[in-house]
Amino acid sequence: MGLFDALKKKKSISFEEIDSIEKAQAECKKGNLERMHIMSPVFGGTDDPHNILYVPVGINRIKEGYDDILVGLVQQGKAQSFNCKPEYKGKSVIPSRITITSGKDGVDVFNQTIEVW
Repeated sequence: MGLFDALKKKKSISFEEIDSIEKAQAECKKGNLERMHIMSPVFGGTDDPHNILYVPVGINRIKEGYDDILVGLVQQGKAQSFNCKPEYKGKSVIPSRITITSGKDGVDVFNQTIEVW
C-alpha cells in the first residue's frame, strides 16, 4: 500500500461526535488526535488526566510554541501567572478553541487563542 492509499484510508472525523474521553483516546490511537498538556511539563504540568486535552494533530505544536514564548516572559520577569482555558461546542470533549493568557500583577502580557475547529 502506497502513501496515497494510506491517506485515503484515514477517515475524517467529526469532532462533535467525540463526546467521551474514551472516544478521544481511540481516535488518538488511530492517529487522528494527539494529547496536549494544559499546563506544560516545562511549568510543572503532569500527565494527570485533568491536565490532558485531546486535540487534532498539529495543535499541540502551536501550543508548545506559545509555551516557549511564555518561558521567555517568565525568565525575563515579565510574567508570573498562566491560564489555559479550553472552550467546547455541544457535548464534544475536543476543545473548539483554547485561550492562553499570562500576566503579572493582574495585567495580561500574553493572550493568544488557538481556533481548533
